Formats: sequence, structure tokens, C-alpha cells
Amino acid sequence: MTVRILGLNASPREGSNSGLLISKSFERLTETYDDVECEIVTLKDEDITACQYCDTCGKKKDTGEYVPCVRAKKDGVQAILDKMVAADGLIVATPVYFGLPTDLFSKFVMRTRVLRHQDFQLANRPLGVMAIAGRRSGGAETTILATWLPFIRNGCLLVGNGDATSQFGAYGWAGGRGHILSDEWGMEQGFQTAERVYTVAKVVKAGAEALDFTSPMKFSYTSGMRA
Repeated sequence: MTVRILGLNASPREGSNSGLLISKSFERLTETYDDVECEIVTLKDEDITACQYCDTCGKKKDTGEYVPCVRAKKDGVQAILDKMVAADGLIVATPVYFGLPTDLFSKFVMRTRVLRHQDFQLANRPLGVMAIAGRRSGGAETTILATWLPFIRNGCLLVGNGDATSQFGAYGWAGGRGHILSDEWGMEQGFQTAERVYTVAKVVKAGAEALDFTSPMKFSYTSGMRA
């Protein structure tokens, strides 16, 4: 059984610390385990346009028929969404901006709404976050929590960095490009978070195969709405 982990690098910068942290973490993960495959999508290199807010996202309100995003053939987002659905686990790496993930991440993650409306296609996938701040207490925790929220809506399983510190994920501390490599503890947390995503993904995938399990989650436009 092969476990596929997809990483999303949400930094808008070339040669970013976010990219280094996730790539080095994946390198170590594949060296440690022979049944894992890792891929990184660098969002700044992709054609990502903002949600059009058309209110017809993913599923027709009258028939329940799946429909693609209205921008599916107009930019590169659908290809990334397909990779997310094909993956067994997900990791987001982002720099900290004002205690939040980047606006690039925010623009992209809004486009995952179509997967939620198509009966939660990301349900039960473990999701880990790596946040890199210019100061050790510079907002990494709030950034991780904010990054989690859209994935909770997508039905994902949120993980931290396991038993090492029982924290929320990886807290990187870096300034200029490449500085993250000198943050030994931040690099260790990056690997721990990647390893935790791998471990949970493997357990979930093995269990689903053994039980022939299909997620029962269904999206409804009217659930929780007032008449």
C-alpha cells in the first residue's frame, strides 16, 4: 500500500523558507518510509483566480447533480483539486503574515468549496500545517489555526506534530531566504508533522480498504438553514 502525501507551498516568494521546510521534511519522510510518495504544489507558480461567488458551486440545487466549478477550464485550479482528492494526506506550508496564512492560500482555499459541495471529497484526509514566522512568537499558532478552518469545513482530520510536543503543527522561525535551515527545532517539527500526516493517512487508508468503507458525508444546501 502506497501512501500519497500532497504538500501545498503557499508562499508568494521564490526560494521561500516555506518551500524549504516542506521539501526537506518530505525528503526525510521518503528516506524513512518506503511506502510513501510525496508531491509539492507551489501555489505561486499556478494560475489561480479568485472564486466568482456564482452560488452554483459543485452541485445543482434542484437535482443534486455534480457540476464543475465555472472556472474549471479557465485556470489551473482544477488540476490541483484533482491532486488533493487523489492524495491520502495533505500538508500546507505558509509564511506568517499578520498572524495569518498568505492571501495566496486564502484565494486558493476558497476554490476548494466545490469539493465540499460535491459531498465532501476531502473527507477523512489528515491535514497538517507548517507555519514560518520572522519571530519565534510571531503568530505561527494563529496562522495554523486559521489554515485549519477551511479544511474543517471540508471534513479533513487535523493533526499536529505527534507526541513530541503535542502542539498544533510545525512552528518555523526564519528571516531571509534559507534561514529556516538554521532552525533545527523548526526543521524537526516539520518532519514530525509530515510523519504524523503519513501515519494517520496510512491507518485511515488501511481501515477504509479493510472495511470497504465509503464516506457517508453528503452536502445539503438546506441543512441548518432557516425556512
